[in-house]
Amino acid sequence: MSQQYEHIMVAIDGSHESELAFLKGVHVAKRNNAQLLLVHVIDTRALQSIMTFDSYIYEKLEDEAKAVLANYERQAREAGLTKIRKVIEFGNPKSLLAVDIPDKENVDLIMIGATGLNTFERLLVGSSSEYILRHAKVDLLVVRDSEKTL
Repeated sequence: MSQQYEHIMVAIDGSHESELAFLKGVHVAKRNNAQLLLVHVIDTRALQSIMTFDSYIYEKLEDEAKAVLANYERQAREAGLTKIRKVIEFGNPKSLLAVDIPDKENVDLIMIGATGLNTFERLLVGSSSEYILRHAKVDLLVVRDSEKTL
C-alpha cells in the first residue's frame, strides 16, 4: 500500500535528534511534494515553576524560536522545498504536538527525534515521543540517531 503525505509536521526542539528529524522530513516532503510544517513548542509548564509570567522571558524565548525556525526554513528552501510553514506555540508540548497542532494544520505525518532518556528518566519526566505515539491520530515517524547506542 502506498501512502502519499500532504502535510508533514516536524517537531523542532533544538536537540540533535530534532535536527535529524528535520533532515529526514525534508527528504520525505520532497518525495511526496508535501508541505513541511516546522513546529516549535515553548513549554510554559517549566516556566511557571521558575517564575510568574514575565513577558520578557516569553518574548526572548519566542525570538529564539523564530530564529531557529528561520534557519531551518532557509535550509529547506535550499534543498528545493517551496511549501513550508512555521508554527510557534506556547503550552504543553506533548498535547500540542500529538493532537492540537496536527488537527489544526491537517497534518498527516508527524516526525520527531527520539529522546535520549533512559528508563528511569522516562519514569520521572515522561517521554514526549511515547506520549505522541499513544495519542496521535496520524502516522508518526520517530527518528533515531544511528550513531548513539543506548
